Amino acid sequence: MTRLLEQALRQVEKLPESDQDAAGAALIDYLAHRDDMRLSDAQLAEVRRRRADPNRELVSHDAAKERLGRLF
Repeated sequence: MTRLLEQALRQVEKLPESDQDAAGAALIDYLAHRDDMRLSDAQLAEVRRRRADPNRELVSHDAAKERLGRLF
């Protein structure tokens, strides 16, 4: 076990039981879905391509939320 994980678990042990359960559930959920959160090689290449474009369009946080809101 890494030092960082040990440190996190020591902090969780100090929490009330309900918060410990929430932290445990969050960790289990992360472990169950971590592969879904990784970019494919093609997606990573696209991100790198877009970031390398000096003329890329940057949008504000609010504009990004609005665009995503229209998708869902």
